[in-house]
Amino acid sequence: MAELDTIFREFAAAFAGYVPDAKPICFPEELDRDQLDLSLDSLKIVDQYLAYLHRHNDDLSADELHSTVLYGGAYVGEVIRHETDNHFHWIDYDDYMRDHGELRSLIPERNVATCAFLADAQGAMTMPLNKIARFVDEGDANSVHYFAQCDIVKAARAKI
Repeated sequence: MAELDTIFREFAAAFAGYVPDAKPICFPEELDRDQLDLSLDSLKIVDQYLAYLHRHNDDLSADELHSTVLYGGAYVGEVIRHETDNHFHWIDYDDYMRDHGELRSLIPERNVATCAFLADAQGAMTMPLNKIARFVDEGDANSVHYFAQCDIVKAARAKI
């Protein structure tokens, strides 16, 4: 778990532009990376970026979209972890499904949007990578700011 936390922290850093040799994301010039500080408010910038990608979906490279979903989802997840004092940890799809096989009918395959989840100590999980992919495909009804805010509130209630 700690190893995945480190890997996804690096992916989030790549999304924010701090890893010079990272694979490219879609239209990086459209993302105001200077505003990405792991705060909940920074996800409003990510929402604006994802709205651009949604509008230009036909122009997206498959490889860059793969990196965007992975790195962007990692960034959203790391915001959630940062805002909840690491209430959640990253877990691989296969590891999570081993203990939660009842979800296989809902999430039948491991792909870039489902390769890892955030899970808490009770096993509740959330899917920030999938939220990035859905925003690009479906539009702003999939706000990552709202998504993260809900997980942050839920984690705060769990601590009470």
